[in-house]
Amino acid sequence: MVEGPGCTLNGERIRAKVQKGQKVVKVSGASAARNDGIGPSVHCITGCTYTGVQTLGKELFMYFGPRALRLHFGMNGSMRINPAEMRDGRGHSPTFLIHLTKDTICFFDSTVEIRLSEDCEEKVRVKASLDVCSPAFSVSRAVEAMCMESGRMLCDVLLDQAVLPGVGNIIKNEALFNSGLNPAVKVNQLTNEQVKHLVKMTRDFTVLFYQCRKRGSSLNQRCKVYRRSTCGQCSGKITLCRLGDNNRMTYFCQRCQTEDPAELNVSKLPGLNTLLEWTSQEDKSSSDHVAMREEEEWSCDLCTLINRPVSKSCEACLSPRPEISRDAAQQPQLPSSLIRYPCNSFSSPQQDLKLNRRAVFGNTTLILTDLNQKPAAALKSPLAGTLELQNSRRSTEIVTLPTQSSPGSPSQPSKRRKTEGGHVPGGHSQHSSGGTQNQPASSPTTPCCTTHRRPTVLRVVNKVGANKGRQFYTCSLPRGSQCDFFEWADLHFPLCHHAKRTLMRTVLKLGPNNGRNFYVCPLKQDQQCDFFQWV
Repeated sequence: MVEGPGCTLNGERIRAKVQKGQKVVKVSGASAARNDGIGPSVHCITGCTYTGVQTLGKELFMYFGPRALRLHFGMNGSMRINPAEMRDGRGHSPTFLIHLTKDTICFFDSTVEIRLSEDCEEKVRVKASLDVCSPAFSVSRAVEAMCMESGRMLCDVLLDQAVLPGVGNIIKNEALFNSGLNPAVKVNQLTNEQVKHLVKMTRDFTVLFYQCRKRGSSLNQRCKVYRRSTCGQCSGKITLCRLGDNNRMTYFCQRCQTEDPAELNVSKLPGLNTLLEWTSQEDKSSSDHVAMREEEEWSCDLCTLINRPVSKSCEACLSPRPEISRDAAQQPQLPSSLIRYPCNSFSSPQQDLKLNRRAVFGNTTLILTDLNQKPAAALKSPLAGTLELQNSRRSTEIVTLPTQSSPGSPSQPSKRRKTEGGHVPGGHSQHSSGGTQNQPASSPTTPCCTTHRRPTVLRVVNKVGANKGRQFYTCSLPRGSQCDFFEWADLHFPLCHHAKRTLMRTVLKLGPNNGRNFYVCPLKQDQQCDFFQWV
């Protein structure tokens, strides 16, 4: 479901691209055709003038004089302004369209209601200080609103749009993790300082969520528990369960999130005061998260070529790298752009290949570095893997190569190839070259598509029908580049008593079996047989 940051961005796009003063020519779509008879139809805004837009949490209000449209985005909700094609990325048609004098706004997977503009404006004015996406957000008022829900669990209070508008399931899970609190803890178990810290963590992750969506960067890299199998902090197992009044999917780490808030020390938790200061308070004395001057690219004084940080001399004119003054190296004020983040990490290469050679001017060591850091040969074709295996085996058999001495010159000792960690240029270990001969190019459980020879991805049928819930393999490339590869992934699943292929489910109840998979009848609950088998 679209959470508060996504709704806020949609409001900003309408505010920036749709000019005020345009009249509504017509409205269309499935939501416009639906009329339950309880309130006025959405066609009542036809002929009205568009006057503005506001957002509150997950709600978007578009004002047309005395009337207002209240829009709520669904699980796959989205919005497009003046689209060239009237379908979204999934191929679905818009559920609601507003045709203005100059612009057309398409809403996908959204619900629409007619409200009074005065009521909507008053609601935004009253609750703006509770909206985690609003610039007017007040921590003190949010703490007061949470403390009033003393008998409820934290996972329910955070998702309550009357308490903190804009918080969704992603923000809930990550904010609780950053606060070190178990989702089942109740509000009355927390101190005022712990509630305040939880509110700050919720606000700060919301700002991070907003920035990632606005800049188009990945949010998954910054999630520690949501949709992860292992904890991003301690690498422990993530517990997945349905928790709370609405049985929402909840992710948490039993090691990092305590069930007893009395043993929680807020001062030792990460302090996310701003987006660019997401560092632990324990590590503030350390400068390991700051890039040194030696780790930056440098410019040659002679030919002005910008060289890599690992280069000690210019790659064009071979001029030595200029020395860094001590004053510049010990400068206390460092720019925030050099803070090391997952998206801007000054990490060392995975492997350096060193070759010791003897030349006329003495012994030298050649360091071959691969800065691309390509993954292991998981995407290589079987033919390429076979050729590389042969080259690897050949290189492991011949380690020393004697050189023929020319007449009249003293005999030189044989050149020896030296590598770190027992690796050879082919990328295989010298000790394991014989064992890799029988290993396939890809995992035996994951097939490769026939066209691209890439490992496929596992998906689940979501379309309502006889195959709903079944798993299958398909091409891993984007939709426009995919081939037509398709293969069922459940052909080895047992058959139920109806002689139908079973579905694999996961235990979501808290207990000793949490996280275990089992096979069950694929029919509806009232038609299921009693077949059950652990995976």
